[in-house]
Amino acid sequence: MIDQYKHQQLQIGLVSPQQIRAWANKNLPNGEVVGEVTRPSTFHYKTDKPEKDGLFCERIFGPIKSGICACGNSRASGAENEDERFCQKCGVEFVDSRIRRYQMGYIKLACPVTHVWYLKGLPSYIANLLDKPLKKLEGLVYGDFYGDFSFARPSTKKPTFLRLRGLFEEEISSCNHSISPFFSTPGFATFRNREIATGAGAIREQLADLDLRIIIENSLVEWKELEDEGYSGDEWEDRKRRIRKVFLIRRMQLAKHFIQTNVEPEWMVLCLLPVLPPELRPIVYRSGDKVVTSDINELYKRVIRRNNNLAYLLKRSELAPADLVMCQEKLVQEAVDTLLDSGSRGQPTRDGHNKVYKSLSDVIEGKEGRFRETLLGKRVDYSGRSVIVVGPSLSLHQCGLPLEIAIKLFQLFVIRDLITKRATSNVRIAKRKIWEKEPIVWEILQEVMRGHPVLLNRAPTLHRLGIQAFQPTLVEGRTISLHPLVCKGFNADFDGDQMAVHLPLSLEAQAEARLLMFSHMNLLSPAIGDPICVPTQDMLIGLYVLTIGNRRGICANRYYSCGNYPNQKVNYNNNNYKYTKNKEPFFSSSYDALGAYRQKLISLDSPLWLRWKLDQRVIGSREVPVEVQYESLGTYHEIYAHYLIVGNRKKEIRSIYIRTTLGHISFYREIEEAIQGFSQAYSYTI
Repeated sequence: MIDQYKHQQLQIGLVSPQQIRAWANKNLPNGEVVGEVTRPSTFHYKTDKPEKDGLFCERIFGPIKSGICACGNSRASGAENEDERFCQKCGVEFVDSRIRRYQMGYIKLACPVTHVWYLKGLPSYIANLLDKPLKKLEGLVYGDFYGDFSFARPSTKKPTFLRLRGLFEEEISSCNHSISPFFSTPGFATFRNREIATGAGAIREQLADLDLRIIIENSLVEWKELEDEGYSGDEWEDRKRRIRKVFLIRRMQLAKHFIQTNVEPEWMVLCLLPVLPPELRPIVYRSGDKVVTSDINELYKRVIRRNNNLAYLLKRSELAPADLVMCQEKLVQEAVDTLLDSGSRGQPTRDGHNKVYKSLSDVIEGKEGRFRETLLGKRVDYSGRSVIVVGPSLSLHQCGLPLEIAIKLFQLFVIRDLITKRATSNVRIAKRKIWEKEPIVWEILQEVMRGHPVLLNRAPTLHRLGIQAFQPTLVEGRTISLHPLVCKGFNADFDGDQMAVHLPLSLEAQAEARLLMFSHMNLLSPAIGDPICVPTQDMLIGLYVLTIGNRRGICANRYYSCGNYPNQKVNYNNNNYKYTKNKEPFFSSSYDALGAYRQKLISLDSPLWLRWKLDQRVIGSREVPVEVQYESLGTYHEIYAHYLIVGNRKKEIRSIYIRTTLGHISFYREIEEAIQGFSQAYSYTI
């Protein structure tokens, strides 16, 4: 059993047959060793007790009831003798029933079986190490090697027929035609046992003979030779050379990984098949004599039945035809493949009701698998979950937390501050104040949240930006508010997506969240370096509507004076700047324009003239004015396409106005405030 206080990580990899046997074997006081599952039965149909040496055997996996053996006896109190740890009659150990959650068994296979993950995975580790085509390896494993007999490996180092076949290259074709009919002859069994190893046994022997360091050296030499050859000009040859170089690099990396992890390549071929603890593949009895069992049990039964049949044939090999033995080996291989990965050979295996069996791969992988749903998807303390909605008024590094979630997350911090500030005398009164939602609770909650970041995570967390840190703020309602620009990193939108909020507790976690995980610190994609916080969809439409303006050009007001018309009603604001509804008004500042918009004197896309600072680039421009208007006192207005210059009779420039709309003004003000707010937030984090 894994001790969570001693182990902080979990590594999945290959294991040796000796380790599998050590996990399962138990030595009884009478010298008997138990741990091997030899029978496909589960429970007796009359007594409803586990069958001996079956998939739920109490001798192998432990008692069903704590401290009670299969006979119904219990250990004598105060007994410390080793012999009294086991029942003398049934051999069941007097331990807690929780041992059935982690005590394993094993099936001793009558023939070696390749692990389908390492044979048919992409890339195939077995094919990479042996440097042989995957199709030929599959033909050897599944008994389809009659057409290419040269792949069967000699099992001895003597100069036998198969060892000497390389000396007679011209006779290989004739040998292949003559050997295939020989499989069905009575002398094939003797020939096979003496000279060849077929199926997964041949692959196991080849893997056992590999020297990983020599593989790395030879692959490196071949890669350098291909690198020195350069390009030949032939597209197909260059492509083959490039593919071969990639394969050699992958092969060297694989061999180096085997060396670093102290894993032997022959462990990819199974001789002992581990059996999961029974609590992980339960059988449940429901009302009406209905039995619900895990598919893993049915697949284990199939493996045991076929393995027992093969063992029976091998004991009587002199009477059993060779084709029958090879066919049974293939059935054992396919049964183990179905147990590990049901759809590895095309169509998945189905039961009598046309239901697909759920293999170990199906139990582990996917969204509903053991890792993502059970281990990684479990609920944790100091966390919450809710639907996300847009929060356009938030800063990029802020998120809005509902009051209900915030008070649950920071409850212990609020209780501590209530006691520290002597607002309450004990924890019980503090919890009552929180329950009654007194005003002092919200004040302390805001103080606690001000310097404490939170983590937002959207499943699946496929890259670093799937979980980011934010500064929380209190919002009404029951949804989490989020700035729309950070949605791309989460791959989220506002159509009902949910996010989980976590509270970092330790100082190290808070420092990491503040320095590395804040959303305004992750503006670029870690994969390609492009900006990831860019406006999309609704934001672009809103900006387009805000800045579209009136399509009437400056020439629409040509031949009209910039002064007031006597027949028009003139409106004056507080600063005595005049404008009319029928002509483009003049404003000295953006605040005056916003005030006029609030009074509904102008619209969002109405063109207007806004006083601007003196710009030498505008003054020194050689652009020809569209029109020049002179007044009686000598002042003049030079009207250009996008700006206007007002001068006196001494030809001195008094002011410059730019032609814009209220939408452009609002957009400019938002950008300016965002830049100032980002600068303040960045200096605060530093």
